[in-house]
Amino acid sequence: MPINPLPAKTKILEYEIIQAIGQGGFGTTYLCQDLNLQRKCVLKEFTPREISQRRPDGFIEGNNAETHKIFSSGLASFLEEARKLARFNHPNIVKVHRFIEALGTGFIVMDYEPGGCLRELIKEAPEFSEKEIDAILSPLCEGLKELHGAGIIHRDIKPENILMRHDGSPVLIDFGAATNIQAKQKDVIATYRYAPIEQFHPNGSQGPWTDIYAIGATAYELISGKPPVTSIERLANDNLEPASKTGRGPYSDRLLGLIDKSLAMDPQERPLSIDEFVKLLKIDNDNLIQRIIYDNSLKFIVHFMNWANPNPGLFVDEFVAFAICFPILDLSWRMGEGSPTKATFLRLYNTIAPEILQRCRKQLLDAGFSTEKRKLTLKLIEGRLDEYAAAYLLDRQEKEWIYLNTRKQVSRNCLAPDADADRDGFMSLMEDVIDRSRGRVKKEYRKAFRKVVWFKNEDGWEKRVQSFD
Repeated sequence: MPINPLPAKTKILEYEIIQAIGQGGFGTTYLCQDLNLQRKCVLKEFTPREISQRRPDGFIEGNNAETHKIFSSGLASFLEEARKLARFNHPNIVKVHRFIEALGTGFIVMDYEPGGCLRELIKEAPEFSEKEIDAILSPLCEGLKELHGAGIIHRDIKPENILMRHDGSPVLIDFGAATNIQAKQKDVIATYRYAPIEQFHPNGSQGPWTDIYAIGATAYELISGKPPVTSIERLANDNLEPASKTGRGPYSDRLLGLIDKSLAMDPQERPLSIDEFVKLLKIDNDNLIQRIIYDNSLKFIVHFMNWANPNPGLFVDEFVAFAICFPILDLSWRMGEGSPTKATFLRLYNTIAPEILQRCRKQLLDAGFSTEKRKLTLKLIEGRLDEYAAAYLLDRQEKEWIYLNTRKQVSRNCLAPDADADRDGFMSLMEDVIDRSRGRVKKEYRKAFRKVVWFKNEDGWEKRVQSFD
């Protein structure tokens, strides 16, 4: 039986309730005014409706002596997890500020995030493209990665608990059911269509795979327009139509296969970590990245050879290394939205197939360039990435992108000491070659990796295409 929410104007310390904005199986959410800071915030009240009730004076208590013990235990866990959640500061996890014990129960104080929840968007949007789904799932996975890394699972991921900000970014809210991964789960807290079977068993083994099932169930609804049947129904008769059948046509086999894998009844058949889930989600992206690096490395060399005569002063191995490094650097800058990381560089480096080195080398040798300083290996490219990255990032801070620092570094590495007479001409040609390559990478990156996001404004939901240039 639903528990009546507290009325407007009720004060919980310095927080005055404006209105109740949501109620689930174990919590009630209120929009409030912080009377001290004069800003809106959200309070989540611990109200597990199956085992508790509200007295006329507003206090919450267990339905009876037995359930009151369960309620007290749940309240203690609620308090402990609130303390842990307050340590997080991640853009895709709602910020928790404090915990209050009042009216016989507990309240979590959180940021107010204006926007609309994913449930509202599902009702209004006729369908979601694969890029739109990726723009929702990928940031949420980044938030969950941090959450799971600290040993906490959410346990109630569903469209109602995914808020879409005005800029289109998703944020995971409502941590009333969150708990420590290592804790033995004796409470049954679940939203039926999004919860795996282990959540319905007091001794079910819960972990990251539990949240992954809920992510899979949410993704299933995005491709089919309806949530999957409950795991309890599936236990008796698993008649869930696979995503690979429901979404055939508009969606890739990769995405549909990942959804089906995430919705496996046996936890061991699901991705067991968010890292594994993301790897499967992004596997096509790595193929696209590999193609962009491959194509642009070859075009880089072709463009250079169109204007340069064979010259023994050019080291073939070093020039090929830079031709491969440059698209990696430029892609990393775009993927990091101006702040690339070493991890991104290495991720892109790891997509390189050894045959691209020899293909580029052969092009130069066939054109008459024959001088080689050392053996051309992936190790050479890895070693050059750091020094080229430092020069490239300095150049990106300039108003005009003429890549002077990068070109100087390339000149030092690629030209023999006795080729000084050719150095100015080489520097001039490389300005054009690099700029053309940058333009190609930008165009292909936009085409392959642009984000399509939904955001809510005063007139309703609107779709927006985002691309970092």
